[in-house]
Amino acid sequence: MTVFTKTQYFIGIFIVFGIFTLYYLFFHSRVSISTFIENKCDLSLKESDNFICEDDTLWNYRKRVYAIQDERNMMKINHRIFFSTNWEPNFHCSYSHRVGKMGDGGKWVCDPFRLKDRPDCLIYSVGSYGEFSFEIDLKQILPHCEIHTFDFDLYKCPTGICIFHQIKFGDGSHGSKTWAMILKELNHTNRLIDILKMDIENSEYVFLPQIFQVSQSIKPRQILIELHPNEVHIKHSLFEQLRDNEYVIFNKEPNLEAGIDVAEYAFLRLNSEFFRNSQKTIDLKQNLNRNKIVN
Repeated sequence: MTVFTKTQYFIGIFIVFGIFTLYYLFFHSRVSISTFIENKCDLSLKESDNFICEDDTLWNYRKRVYAIQDERNMMKINHRIFFSTNWEPNFHCSYSHRVGKMGDGGKWVCDPFRLKDRPDCLIYSVGSYGEFSFEIDLKQILPHCEIHTFDFDLYKCPTGICIFHQIKFGDGSHGSKTWAMILKELNHTNRLIDILKMDIENSEYVFLPQIFQVSQSIKPRQILIELHPNEVHIKHSLFEQLRDNEYVIFNKEPNLEAGIDVAEYAFLRLNSEFFRNSQKTIDLKQNLNRNKIVN
Protein backbone atom coordinates (compact mmCIF):
# COMPACT_ATOMS: atom_id res chain seq x y z
CA MET A 1 0.00 0.00 0.00
CA THR A 2 1.36 3.40 -1.07
CA VAL A 3 1.46 6.06 1.62
CA PHE A 4 1.48 9.72 0.48
CA THR A 5 3.20 12.31 2.60
CA LYS A 6 1.50 15.61 3.32
CA THR A 7 3.90 17.34 0.91
CA GLN A 8 3.09 14.93 -1.94
CA TYR A 9 -0.62 15.37 -1.21
CA PHE A 10 -0.44 19.16 -1.59
CA ILE A 11 1.74 18.88 -4.69
CA GLY A 12 -0.88 16.61 -6.27
CA ILE A 13 -3.68 19.07 -5.48
CA PHE A 14 -1.59 21.91 -6.91
CA ILE A 15 -0.97 20.00 -10.17
CA VAL A 16 -4.67 19.12 -10.58
CA PHE A 17 -5.65 22.74 -9.87
CA GLY A 18 -3.08 23.97 -12.40
CA ILE A 19 -4.39 21.65 -15.11
CA PHE A 20 -7.97 22.81 -14.59
CA THR A 21 -6.84 26.45 -14.59
CA LEU A 22 -4.97 26.06 -17.88
CA TYR A 23 -7.92 24.19 -19.40
CA TYR A 24 -10.30 26.99 -18.41
CA LEU A 25 -8.04 29.79 -19.65
CA PHE A 26 -7.43 28.06 -22.99
CA PHE A 27 -11.08 27.51 -23.86
CA HIS A 28 -12.22 30.79 -22.35
CA SER A 29 -9.68 32.66 -24.50
CA ARG A 30 -10.95 30.86 -27.60
CA VAL A 31 -14.50 31.94 -26.83
CA SER A 32 -13.36 35.51 -26.13
CA ILE A 33 -11.45 35.70 -29.44
CA SER A 34 -14.43 34.27 -31.31
CA THR A 35 -16.79 36.74 -29.66
CA PHE A 36 -14.37 39.58 -30.45
CA ILE A 37 -14.27 38.63 -34.12
CA GLU A 38 -18.05 38.30 -34.32
CA ASN A 39 -18.57 41.67 -32.71
CA LYS A 40 -15.95 43.38 -34.87
CA CYS A 41 -17.09 42.24 -38.34
CA ASP A 42 -20.52 43.88 -38.40
CA LEU A 43 -19.30 46.52 -40.85
CA SER A 44 -17.85 44.08 -43.39
CA LEU A 45 -20.88 41.81 -43.16
CA LYS A 46 -23.20 44.72 -43.84
CA GLU A 47 -21.17 46.20 -46.69
CA SER A 48 -20.52 42.85 -48.38
CA ASP A 49 -24.12 41.65 -48.09
CA ASN A 50 -23.15 39.01 -45.51
CA PHE A 51 -20.36 37.53 -47.63
CA ILE A 52 -17.18 38.66 -45.83
CA CYS A 53 -16.53 38.81 -42.09
CA GLU A 54 -13.32 40.53 -41.03
CA ASP A 55 -12.15 43.06 -38.49
CA ASP A 56 -13.30 46.65 -39.07
CA THR A 57 -9.72 47.90 -39.26
CA LEU A 58 -8.87 45.53 -42.11
CA TRP A 59 -12.14 46.26 -43.87
CA ASN A 60 -11.61 50.01 -43.70
CA TYR A 61 -8.14 49.53 -45.15
CA ARG A 62 -9.67 47.61 -48.08
CA LYS A 63 -12.01 50.53 -48.63
CA ARG A 64 -9.12 52.98 -48.76
CA VAL A 65 -7.35 50.78 -51.32
CA TYR A 66 -10.54 50.61 -53.35
CA ALA A 67 -11.08 54.36 -53.31
CA ILE A 68 -7.53 55.11 -54.45
CA GLN A 69 -7.53 52.56 -57.27
CA ASP A 70 -11.05 53.46 -58.36
CA GLU A 71 -9.92 57.04 -58.84
CA ARG A 72 -7.07 55.80 -61.03
CA ASN A 73 -9.36 53.51 -63.02
CA MET A 74 -11.58 56.44 -63.92
CA MET A 75 -8.65 58.19 -65.63
CA LYS A 76 -9.14 55.94 -68.73
CA ILE A 77 -5.71 56.04 -70.29
CA ASN A 78 -5.39 55.82 -74.06
CA HIS A 79 -3.10 52.99 -75.13
CA ARG A 80 -2.90 50.68 -78.10
CA ILE A 81 -3.30 47.73 -75.71
CA PHE A 82 -6.45 48.66 -73.82
CA PHE A 83 -6.17 46.18 -70.96
CA SER A 84 -2.55 47.06 -70.16
CA THR A 85 -3.44 50.52 -68.82
CA ASN A 86 -7.13 50.38 -67.94
CA TRP A 87 -9.36 48.92 -65.22
CA GLU A 88 -7.03 47.34 -62.70
CA PRO A 89 -8.25 45.35 -59.67
CA ASN A 90 -9.49 47.62 -56.88
CA PHE A 91 -10.41 44.95 -54.33
CA HIS A 92 -8.61 41.87 -53.06
CA CYS A 93 -10.16 38.65 -51.77
CA SER A 94 -8.00 37.12 -49.05
CA TYR A 95 -8.49 33.52 -50.17
CA SER A 96 -9.08 33.66 -53.92
CA HIS A 97 -8.95 30.19 -55.42
CA ARG A 98 -8.20 29.30 -59.03
CA VAL A 99 -10.82 26.81 -60.17
CA GLY A 100 -10.52 24.68 -63.30
CA LYS A 101 -7.55 23.88 -65.49
CA MET A 102 -4.45 26.02 -65.80
CA GLY A 103 -4.56 28.47 -68.68
CA ASP A 104 -7.67 29.23 -70.70
CA GLY A 105 -10.77 27.77 -69.05
CA GLY A 106 -9.87 28.20 -65.39
CA LYS A 107 -11.16 31.14 -63.34
CA TRP A 108 -10.29 32.87 -60.08
CA VAL A 109 -13.12 32.64 -57.51
CA CYS A 110 -13.36 34.95 -54.49
CA ASP A 111 -13.12 33.01 -51.21
CA PRO A 112 -15.19 29.96 -52.24
CA PHE A 113 -15.09 28.61 -48.67
CA ARG A 114 -17.54 31.36 -47.73
CA LEU A 115 -20.23 29.55 -49.76
CA LYS A 116 -20.04 26.40 -47.64
CA ASP A 117 -22.71 27.83 -45.34
CA ARG A 118 -24.98 28.77 -48.25
CA PRO A 119 -27.53 25.92 -48.42
CA ASP A 120 -29.10 27.39 -51.56
CA CYS A 121 -25.80 27.90 -53.42
CA LEU A 122 -26.35 28.36 -57.18
CA ILE A 123 -23.72 28.59 -59.92
CA TYR A 124 -24.01 29.30 -63.67
CA SER A 125 -21.25 28.39 -66.13
CA VAL A 126 -21.90 29.81 -69.59
CA GLY A 127 -19.93 28.79 -72.69
CA SER A 128 -18.38 25.45 -71.76
CA TYR A 129 -17.41 24.17 -75.21
CA GLY A 130 -17.50 20.70 -73.66
CA GLU A 131 -14.72 21.53 -71.18
CA PHE A 132 -15.89 20.90 -67.61
CA SER A 133 -12.76 21.34 -65.47
CA PHE A 134 -14.26 24.43 -63.78
CA GLU A 135 -17.41 22.58 -62.81
CA ILE A 136 -15.53 19.48 -61.63
CA ASP A 137 -13.14 21.47 -59.42
CA LEU A 138 -15.91 23.63 -57.99
CA LYS A 139 -18.05 20.60 -57.18
CA GLN A 140 -15.15 19.14 -55.19
CA ILE A 141 -14.80 22.36 -53.21
CA LEU A 142 -18.55 22.98 -52.83
CA PRO A 143 -20.35 19.61 -53.23
CA HIS A 144 -23.68 21.04 -52.05
CA CYS A 145 -23.82 23.75 -54.74
CA GLU A 146 -26.19 23.43 -57.70
CA ILE A 147 -24.26 24.00 -60.95
CA HIS A 148 -25.92 24.75 -64.28
CA THR A 149 -23.84 24.73 -67.47
CA PHE A 150 -24.95 26.40 -70.71
CA ASP A 151 -23.75 26.26 -74.29
CA PHE A 152 -25.13 26.83 -77.78
CA ASP A 153 -23.91 23.37 -78.81
CA LEU A 154 -25.00 20.13 -77.16
CA TYR A 155 -22.68 18.58 -74.58
CA LYS A 156 -23.12 16.29 -71.59
CA CYS A 157 -22.13 17.16 -68.03
CA PRO A 158 -20.05 14.63 -66.12
CA THR A 159 -22.28 12.50 -63.88
CA GLY A 160 -23.17 14.19 -60.60
CA ILE A 161 -21.36 17.42 -61.46
CA CYS A 162 -23.75 19.77 -63.26
CA ILE A 163 -26.98 20.15 -65.21
CA PHE A 164 -26.51 20.98 -68.90
CA HIS A 165 -28.74 23.33 -70.94
CA GLN A 166 -28.41 23.85 -74.68
CA ILE A 167 -29.16 27.57 -74.72
CA LYS A 168 -27.71 30.53 -76.57
CA PHE A 169 -27.40 33.62 -74.37
CA GLY A 170 -28.34 36.82 -76.18
CA ASP A 171 -30.96 39.52 -76.68
CA GLY A 172 -33.84 37.17 -77.51
CA SER A 173 -33.38 37.29 -81.28
CA HIS A 174 -32.17 34.56 -83.66
CA GLY A 175 -32.99 31.77 -81.24
CA SER A 176 -31.15 33.29 -78.27
CA LYS A 177 -32.60 33.83 -74.81
CA THR A 178 -32.36 36.85 -72.54
CA TRP A 179 -31.28 36.75 -68.91
CA ALA A 180 -34.88 37.22 -67.76
CA MET A 181 -36.10 34.40 -70.01
CA ILE A 182 -33.48 31.99 -68.67
CA LEU A 183 -34.18 32.78 -65.01
CA LYS A 184 -37.91 32.30 -65.55
CA GLU A 185 -37.46 29.06 -67.50
CA LEU A 186 -35.30 27.55 -64.73
CA ASN A 187 -37.47 28.95 -61.93
CA HIS A 188 -34.54 30.94 -60.54
CA THR A 189 -36.19 34.36 -60.46
CA ASN A 190 -36.15 34.41 -56.66
CA ARG A 191 -32.71 32.86 -56.11
CA LEU A 192 -29.31 34.48 -55.76
CA ILE A 193 -26.74 33.28 -58.28
CA ASP A 194 -23.54 33.08 -56.29
CA ILE A 195 -21.20 32.72 -59.27
CA LEU A 196 -21.74 33.51 -62.96
CA LYS A 197 -18.85 32.32 -65.12
CA MET A 198 -19.04 33.45 -68.77
CA ASP A 199 -17.12 33.05 -72.02
CA ILE A 200 -19.52 33.91 -74.83
CA GLU A 201 -17.17 35.28 -77.50
CA ASN A 202 -17.94 39.02 -77.58
CA SER A 203 -21.65 38.67 -76.81
CA GLU A 204 -20.90 39.81 -73.26
CA TYR A 205 -21.19 43.45 -74.34
CA VAL A 206 -24.82 42.87 -75.31
CA PHE A 207 -25.76 40.35 -72.65
CA LEU A 208 -24.28 41.73 -69.42
CA PRO A 209 -26.29 44.99 -69.47
CA GLN A 210 -29.45 42.84 -69.28
CA ILE A 211 -28.33 41.56 -65.87
CA PHE A 212 -28.12 45.11 -64.55
CA GLN A 213 -31.80 45.64 -65.30
CA VAL A 214 -33.03 42.98 -62.86
CA SER A 215 -33.65 43.32 -59.15
CA GLN A 216 -30.53 44.00 -57.08
CA SER A 217 -31.23 40.91 -54.97
CA ILE A 218 -30.79 38.51 -57.92
CA LYS A 219 -27.78 40.07 -59.61
CA PRO A 220 -24.94 37.51 -59.45
CA ARG A 221 -22.64 37.94 -56.49
CA GLN A 222 -19.57 37.08 -58.57
CA ILE A 223 -19.06 37.49 -62.31
CA LEU A 224 -16.05 35.71 -63.83
CA ILE A 225 -15.74 36.63 -67.48
CA GLU A 226 -13.48 36.66 -70.50
CA LEU A 227 -13.64 40.03 -72.27
CA HIS A 228 -12.97 40.20 -76.00
CA PRO A 229 -11.96 42.92 -78.51
CA ASN A 230 -14.40 45.76 -79.10
CA GLU A 231 -14.51 49.53 -79.55
CA VAL A 232 -12.78 51.40 -76.73
CA HIS A 233 -15.90 53.33 -75.73
CA ILE A 234 -17.93 50.10 -75.59
CA LYS A 235 -15.38 48.46 -73.27
CA HIS A 236 -15.30 51.52 -71.01
CA SER A 237 -19.10 51.57 -70.97
CA LEU A 238 -19.28 47.96 -69.77
CA PHE A 239 -16.84 48.61 -66.92
CA GLU A 240 -18.75 51.75 -65.94
CA GLN A 241 -21.99 49.78 -65.81
CA LEU A 242 -20.38 47.15 -63.61
CA ARG A 243 -19.07 49.92 -61.36
CA ASP A 244 -22.47 51.64 -61.22
CA ASN A 245 -24.05 48.32 -60.24
CA GLU A 246 -21.72 47.98 -57.26
CA TYR A 247 -19.20 45.49 -58.60
CA VAL A 248 -15.54 45.66 -57.63
CA ILE A 249 -12.69 44.09 -59.63
CA PHE A 250 -10.87 41.44 -57.61
CA ASN A 251 -8.85 39.81 -60.36
CA LYS A 252 -7.47 40.53 -63.82
CA GLU A 253 -5.20 38.43 -66.02
CA PRO A 254 -4.27 38.45 -69.70
CA ASN A 255 -5.28 35.56 -71.91
CA LEU A 256 -2.02 35.14 -73.78
CA GLU A 257 -3.39 32.31 -75.91
CA ALA A 258 -6.18 34.51 -77.26
CA GLY A 259 -4.12 37.67 -77.87
CA ILE A 260 -3.40 41.08 -76.37
CA ASP A 261 -6.99 42.29 -76.74
CA VAL A 262 -8.50 39.54 -74.56
CA ALA A 263 -8.47 39.55 -70.76
CA GLU A 264 -9.98 37.56 -67.90
CA TYR A 265 -11.77 39.57 -65.21
CA ALA A 266 -13.44 38.68 -61.93
CA PHE A 267 -15.98 40.94 -60.23
CA LEU A 268 -17.62 40.85 -56.79
CA ARG A 269 -20.85 42.68 -55.96
CA LEU A 270 -20.90 44.57 -52.66
CA ASN A 271 -23.52 46.60 -50.82
CA SER A 272 -23.99 50.22 -51.87
CA GLU A 273 -22.87 51.33 -48.39
CA PHE A 274 -19.34 50.14 -49.17
CA PHE A 275 -19.02 52.65 -52.01
CA ARG A 276 -20.56 55.58 -50.17
CA ASN A 277 -18.26 55.07 -47.20
CA SER A 278 -15.24 54.50 -49.45
CA GLN A 279 -15.80 57.88 -51.03
CA LYS A 280 -16.07 59.46 -47.60
CA THR A 281 -12.75 57.86 -46.70
CA ILE A 282 -10.91 59.32 -49.68
CA ASP A 283 -12.61 62.71 -49.20
CA LEU A 284 -11.40 62.72 -45.59
CA LYS A 285 -7.88 61.81 -46.70
CA GLN A 286 -7.87 64.67 -49.23
CA ASN A 287 -9.08 67.12 -46.59
CA LEU A 288 -6.36 66.01 -44.18
CA ASN A 289 -3.73 66.44 -46.87
CA ARG A 290 -5.00 69.95 -47.60
CA ASN A 291 -4.85 70.82 -43.90
CA LYS A 292 -1.25 69.60 -43.73
CA ILE A 293 -0.31 71.83 -46.65
CA VAL A 294 -2.08 74.84 -45.16
CA ASN A 295 -0.43 74.33 -41.76
